Amino acid sequence: MKKVLFLMGLLLATAVHAQKYTGDSWAKVKASGGTLTVIYYEQPGLIYKDAATGKMKGVCADILEDFTKYVQDKYGKKLTINYAGQEQVFPQFLSITQTTPNILGVTNVTVTDERKKILKFTPSFMANPVVMLTHKDAPSITSVTEISTTLKDYSAKIISGSTHVKVIEKIKKENAPSLKVSYANSGGEILKELSGGPKFFTVLDFTEYIDATRRQLPVKRQSINFGAAEELAFIMAKQTDWDQPWNEFMTPEYKKGVRYRKIIVDNLGANFLGILK
Repeated sequence: MKKVLFLMGLLLATAVHAQKYTGDSWAKVKASGGTLTVIYYEQPGLIYKDAATGKMKGVCADILEDFTKYVQDKYGKKLTINYAGQEQVFPQFLSITQTTPNILGVTNVTVTDERKKILKFTPSFMANPVVMLTHKDAPSITSVTEISTTLKDYSAKIISGSTHVKVIEKIKKENAPSLKVSYANSGGEILKELSGGPKFFTVLDFTEYIDATRRQLPVKRQSINFGAAEELAFIMAKQTDWDQPWNEFMTPEYKKGVRYRKIIVDNLGANFLGILK
């Protein structure tokens, strides 16, 4: 019953929030200029509001700035980016973007075939490895097979609605059947709790690990290889026509350019360039 009530509450909250977000279509902007409405789920280094200046910063904010210049240069139209709101619950962020025409959802959303059925994606703006993190005092492991032995007293905590849920479900099924799994609304929430030293591990994006190291949090990256890095992109409702200019703009050539590489270095550090395709 509690789960049903929670889901009903989430759907109601999504409907209320979706009503406050409106944006211009690409057809309107292409004809006479206008606004691209953005909602975001904060990710340090990718998209966040600077506390000192109140301005949006990060890789995504810089790419959006380049996108406005592209629209001006190619179509001769002024495009204004309107950061309409921050959503702090990841599943709600996805749902609002899915159900609201002509807005852009900006954060580290992984491109998956399942999500393509309900959302439109821009071309990938970045590849991002998945990492396993523990408190710095936890034992070190090099394989998920060691979770049921070396980390047998540990539980797992994952961002609800993220692709990491499937990662942890696979680990539990194949390597640690008795593993207890709990969920959180954000990576920041998990890292804050992990810093206190409890016996749990998490699976997060590499960008969140970078943020943790910059803040000198007492966390450790475990030497686990999860395979190919995930492709991250911005998301839109199926009804939108904004995919046209994004497909034109976000090309392999753009991501090989000096400007893009500077964006990565400025926001994530020079070491991150080594993992980019």
